[in-house]
Amino acid sequence: MLLKFWGTRGSIPAPIRPDEVEQKVVSALTLAGQQNVDLTNPDNIATFVKSLALNATTVGGNTTCITFEIGGKLFIFDAGSGIRELGQYLMSAPDEKTKQWGFNRGKGHAYLFFTHTHWDHVQGLPFFNPIHVPGNVFDVYHVHDHVPQSLARQMEAAFFPLQFDQIGATLNFHRLDEGERIKVENVVISNIELKHPGKAYAYRLEADNAVAIVATDSEYQSLDNVDTLKYRNFYANADVLIFDAMFSVRESFVKEDWGHSSALIGADMASEANVKRLLLFHHDPTSSDAEIAQILSETEEYLERQGKFLEVIIAREGLELELTNPTIISDFYIKDQLKNDVIYITVSGKFGGQATERFRKHLAHSLNSHGSDKVILNMKGVTEMQMAGIRALVDARRNVMSLALVDIPENVYRVIELSGTTDFFAIYDDEETALTAFNSH
Repeated sequence: MLLKFWGTRGSIPAPIRPDEVEQKVVSALTLAGQQNVDLTNPDNIATFVKSLALNATTVGGNTTCITFEIGGKLFIFDAGSGIRELGQYLMSAPDEKTKQWGFNRGKGHAYLFFTHTHWDHVQGLPFFNPIHVPGNVFDVYHVHDHVPQSLARQMEAAFFPLQFDQIGATLNFHRLDEGERIKVENVVISNIELKHPGKAYAYRLEADNAVAIVATDSEYQSLDNVDTLKYRNFYANADVLIFDAMFSVRESFVKEDWGHSSALIGADMASEANVKRLLLFHHDPTSSDAEIAQILSETEEYLERQGKFLEVIIAREGLELELTNPTIISDFYIKDQLKNDVIYITVSGKFGGQATERFRKHLAHSLNSHGSDKVILNMKGVTEMQMAGIRALVDARRNVMSLALVDIPENVYRVIELSGTTDFFAIYDDEETALTAFNSH
């Protein structure tokens, strides 16, 4: 199951302004200078660009469109302005996958699901080139009765030069009952009503031993256990929860009945439902990339202060997540930040064989992007340590000039003792003590 985002904004497209582009270029070049990146080497430049944070890149400006590729079939959720770029990709046949799908030859077939028909979820459909190619077939699933008529109305002559009945492709409409559970190809899909003006619907996809939830445009006005139970049951044990994080908590309380939620409410909902990854989605068009990055930071801090271990990701255009084998990363979490030329890395969960590759890649990425070789590794949240984790730490010690392990739980420290490797590491009680030791050398 391959998840990809083509549009992540809510309400209206929010293209980046020229002055914002200039600021991002300045930010990127300044960081490149600080890290002494060789700008004459294309490979070095590519590696550096991949390491950039949101202040130098962007979540994108298109409205809602999400795809899942499952068993060679294409499932599309909503047709905001992001679906235009999806259409360009499908029509250009740049790789073997799109050539096999054959949308540019009138041989394409996809499944299109609508959460609701507000403007930011349908406005891109007239510009979705594959629907204008005879021979292409789209099975359209919806819960609202009015979806076919709403799609047609936005293409009336007063609004668009080509009318709905002139579309070249075949659109087969399938009306779903609220709460209905269906099987499309090898994918089990169910829905639940969300609180939103005019109603919206979340979808749950189950395939490839993975579960994905699309739950955009929803307000959780009452946060009592009884009132949220139906949502938590629907989201239960999902590998990814795509969640409406358009508002701050304050805004969600003030703007009642607007039909949107916040990242912190999503964090509570996801952790209570045993969700593995929370994807913050449907970004406010007035929010800058830096503001969205701050929302991520605050959400991670909120979870950390509660002792919850949940991976939180900003949904951005072009982001791809492979969910075919989700258990590989479901129980180990890692994040980092740079302070005073020291990289602070926090790990939590089970540090075993399935976690080591993630740890090694993340460490290498952190060293490259932050340009520092001093690392303080906080292990307070590690619940289990296996020999594979010990090996990864030993390898890290060889690759880092200064590495300190801090806040090691008693059971984890005992494992290090049993492995006979305590003398391999600089171990301190807390981050402050480790930093003092770094500064004294």
